Amino acid sequence: MSIGFIVLGVLLFIVTAMDIIQTTFTTNGGGRITGFVSGNVWRVFFLAARRNGRATVLEYAGPTILILILVVWIAGMWLSLLLVLLSDYDSVRDSGTHTPADWVEKLYFAGFTLSTLGTGDYVPASDGWRVVTSLSAFAGIAFITTSITYFVPVLTAVNQQSKISLYVASMGKTPQGILCNSWNGKDFSSFFDNASNLADMIMQHTLNHRSYPVIHYYHNSREDKSIKRAMVMLDEVLLIITHAVSDDSCKDKLKLRMLRTTLDSYINIVKGASSKTSPGNGNAPEPDLCELKDEGIPLHHDASDYVSNNEVEEHRKELTALLESDGWTWQDVYGTGNGAKTK
Repeated sequence: MSIGFIVLGVLLFIVTAMDIIQTTFTTNGGGRITGFVSGNVWRVFFLAARRNGRATVLEYAGPTILILILVVWIAGMWLSLLLVLLSDYDSVRDSGTHTPADWVEKLYFAGFTLSTLGTGDYVPASDGWRVVTSLSAFAGIAFITTSITYFVPVLTAVNQQSKISLYVASMGKTPQGILCNSWNGKDFSSFFDNASNLADMIMQHTLNHRSYPVIHYYHNSREDKSIKRAMVMLDEVLLIITHAVSDDSCKDKLKLRMLRTTLDSYINIVKGASSKTSPGNGNAPEPDLCELKDEGIPLHHDASDYVSNNEVEEHRKELTALLESDGWTWQDVYGTGNGAKTK
């Protein structure tokens, strides 16, 4: 009996099982295997799409990653049982001839044991191997079923992020458009009336990101359904209201704080993955506030100067990284017209 094969098999099983448990049963994000597969597959798709958010090939990245994670988990458990069986030449026998199985037949035996098919072509050679086979079958039922059912909450979370994107897009095509549509001549009450609902949806989406980090790689090639573009647009709206609008009576400070807190939580969750794809070194543009002035919205005399503030500038670098990591640019946020000025 080879102890080396047993050690390797047990270690591989533990690593695979821990990754499944961390990814599916905890709210601390995916395991190391899940993160490795997700990040590298996304980079392949992103390069194939030439970093263009409108490329439809990116829409297949999320489903591909989800399927590959399941395949890797199953392969890890399958290989771990095979290694354990290979430790003993006589661990499995042909049920008809009673001759020891070769490595291919043991691979087949490991597969139908984990999947609980139980065809009976091959059988364990001793009581000890019968116990190992039974434990493997129980592990297969538990972990493979858990892995497959993981799909359901992930797809629910993906639908949630599409809902947020469409919600923000319905408010306006640009940050200035959202503010102008919300302005009633004296305040932004129509915007703040929706702030609690928005904050609740964003917080739920942030929690989903922590629990199911694979949704980070679910991409929509339509800009009105892009979650990252929607988050950047909303963040820009908050920056303009906070720093450029002069009349404090126009602002609901509590709801501004709620939205800012939830947006910052979201950015902190996703910026690690975003910075790996794009460092966000490009300059964020200076918003053109003429449209707001024309609408009669009270602005500071030097309203656009807030973008030069060090804290705001660093924050907008994070927004740039967020956009670029999904294949979008500031032009997709402010449009091709007079939405923004290049710094």
